[in-house]
This record gives sequence, C-alpha cells and structure tokens, in this order.
Amino acid sequence: MEQPDHRIKKSFDSRAVFAAIVGLASVSAAIYGINFKIFDLVPVFSGLFRIQLYVIMFLFLSVLYFIAVFLVIKFMDRSDPLWKLTGIIIFFFAIIFRLCLVPSDPSVLSRDMYRYIWDGRVQQDGINPYRYPPQADELEHLRENQIYPKINRKDYPTLYPAGAQIFFRLFYALVGSNVTAYKGIMVFFDIVTLLVLTALLRAYDFNASRIIVYAWNPLVIFEIAYSGHLEGLTVFLMVTALYLYTIHQKTPATMMLALSAAVKLYPALLLAAFLNRGTRIKGITTFSATIIFLYLPFWGAGGKISGFLPVYLKNPYESFNLGLKNLLMCLIPSLDYYLLSLVFIIALAGAGLLILLKEKKDLDVMRYAFILVGLLMILMPASLHPWYVVLIVPFLAIYPSPAWLIFTCTVALSYLKYTSPQGIMPAWILLIEYLPLFSLLAAGWILKYRFKGSRFK
Repeated sequence: MEQPDHRIKKSFDSRAVFAAIVGLASVSAAIYGINFKIFDLVPVFSGLFRIQLYVIMFLFLSVLYFIAVFLVIKFMDRSDPLWKLTGIIIFFFAIIFRLCLVPSDPSVLSRDMYRYIWDGRVQQDGINPYRYPPQADELEHLRENQIYPKINRKDYPTLYPAGAQIFFRLFYALVGSNVTAYKGIMVFFDIVTLLVLTALLRAYDFNASRIIVYAWNPLVIFEIAYSGHLEGLTVFLMVTALYLYTIHQKTPATMMLALSAAVKLYPALLLAAFLNRGTRIKGITTFSATIIFLYLPFWGAGGKISGFLPVYLKNPYESFNLGLKNLLMCLIPSLDYYLLSLVFIIALAGAGLLILLKEKKDLDVMRYAFILVGLLMILMPASLHPWYVVLIVPFLAIYPSPAWLIFTCTVALSYLKYTSPQGIMPAWILLIEYLPLFSLLAAGWILKYRFKGSRFK
C-alpha cells in the first residue's frame, strides 16, 4: 500500500497554521482599531468603567496572543516554506496594532506621558527640571490647559533620571506638546526594537519568527503605543546593548546599557551580566562615566537631583501591585516599609554581585540578564506598574517561560485597583497575578534540577 507523502502533510499543516495566524492577527487588529470606541458600538459596555473595558479587551487579546505564540513556536521552523512569509505577517501586523492606538487619548490608563512633555517644556525654557515641582510659582508662566492639568504629583519634583530628561527635551524640541506625535516617537523606537530583537535572535541561532512573543504582546502594545510609556525607549536601548554585546562590541554595549539605565534606572542591574574577568573594571568605569556625563547638565540642582525618588521608596502610599513585598507586610505587619525596600535593594545588589563574579559565555549573558530582570520583578522595592513588566518581554522570545508569559497578561488586572472602593487593591487580583507566577516558577525550578533541560530550538 502506498505510504502518504509526509512532505504534503507538513505543507498542509503549515498552510493551516499560517491561515490561523493571519485570522488571529485580523481579529486582533480589529480590536486594536476599535479600542475604547467600542463604548459607542456595543451598548452592553456603556455601564462599565473604561478601565474595566480595557481589562476585558486586554484579556481577550491575550487569549489570541497565546494561541498565536503557541502556533509559531510549536509549528514554524526554517524548513517550512511559509516561514519567511509568516515573519513578514508577524512584523506587518505588529506595526498595524501599534498604529491603531497612537491617535487614542492615553489618559484612561496613565498620565505619565504628560509629565514627560512638561519636563521637556521646562527644560526648553532653560530651567532645571529637578529644581521645582510643576505647581511652583517659578513655573507659573509655563502652565496652560492642555498638559498641565493632567500632570500627576504637581507638588513633587520629577522622578525621571537624567537620560530621560535629555530625551524629553529633544522630543519637546521636535513635537512640542503634541501628544499623538510624542506617542508616535515611542512607537518608532518600539518598531526599531523589533528589528534589533530579530537580529539578536538570529545571532543566537533562534528562529526569527519568535519575534511574535514581543511583537504581538498586548502589554507591550498598549503600554507603549497607547500610554506612550518610556519603556518604548528603555527597552530599545537595552535590547540594542544586548545585541552589541552579542556581536562583541562590548564597550558600545556597556555605554548603551548605561543610557538605558539613565532613562529608567532598573536596567542598571543588568551590568552584572555584561562583565567578565578582565573587563569588570573597564566596564564599570565606562558605565559610571556615561551616567555621570548625562547628569552633568543637571548638576546645578544639587541635593534635589534625586527628584521624587526618595519619597517614592519611602512612602507606602506609592506601593502598587507588589507580590512578595505585600505578602511579607501581611505576614509581619510590624515590618517597616522603607526598611523592607532597602532589604530588597540589597538582595538585588547581592544577586547582581554573584552574577558579576561568574565567568560567562555569550548565551550566559542573555540567561543571567533574564534571571536578573525576573528577580527585579519579584523584588521590586516600591511599585510594579504594568509597564515595568515590558522589560522582561524581549527575553521571553528566547526563553518563552509560561510563568512570565502569563504574568505579562495577568498584570493588567492591577489597573482594576482604580475602580475599587477607596482605591484599594483587591486581594483576589494579587492572587490571580502572583499565584500562577510563583507556582510555575517553583515548578520549573524543581523540574530543572530533576531533569536535565535543553536549550529551546
């Protein structure tokens, strides 16, 4: 009896998978395109808060995302005739998803972007942004009705480091107070991140179609394209640093990582993964010199140069969506909030030191950087806003951890705090977020030491 041609069967399967991916992308694009306008199209949603509607949309998009990621990672490889076309489709729709959200008003989820624009305006006027809070009399002449009323914490100086401030000034010089154009700049950096991450995957000999893990992740898309968060720039600089290190441009990689850390402080922890014996002193010197150079224009602020950061670490009111820290505070109510923040910072520094002292091969750098970012998410000392979690998503294209992939979706539930009575985070939200994360991480750790794992191919 004639045996079936397995090549024909494989071709049929790949066509079915490809068709499914295109279908998932089309439905997702429709949802991103309609976004919050669904209030006007579906009357049943009219009684919801906009944040509640967002969570519904987000969770539905997450289901489509998980199906698409599973299909690509499970069934697509370089031998597939539709492999290249699949990559083009992934990239094309990634851009479409983002462009759909750029014109939308970002204030439903976050108003951070208005502070970015304000800090740029203050600098454009020749004033050091660390010197005065927005409500200070010295800044009265800069206030207007578009940006100033939407700024958070008007009575506090800026939180953002020097690298971010330099970019704020550049962006303000380019687009002024145009919110849509500002978001467009962030999306531009995010799209370039897709290109750099694709090159990074190829450098490590991974299937480039894994870019879907970052490209179609709803958290990445909403937090950058809708809310305009700085992670669009921070992650671009971080991924570029990782790529430069991979192609053995270690000094430029260290400088790029320093620039990323000067935009949002937390990538500084990854320096420990970049340095080996013989490069530690040079690397630390290069990193430190870059940071100091970026802070020079703001040195006139003196002791105010730390901005709002000390208050951010000390004030329990600023605590948002913390898992391990909340658990410890509940178990031991007498724990001092600020002291625990310092303990977490010391623990992160200790983990960084251990990794710094290890000798690392090329792929070890990615692995240790991934471990450090994961520890940062768990030991975050002050707040874990959803957009902070964007930092870990590029690593999931190489290490598609179910625990972290699920967390990038469940973390959006934390927005529901703003719809709860007195703005208190419901315990069930923290359970849904952190129970799967900690359980799956623990299970993965046990399995890793019980059975020898292998690198994903």
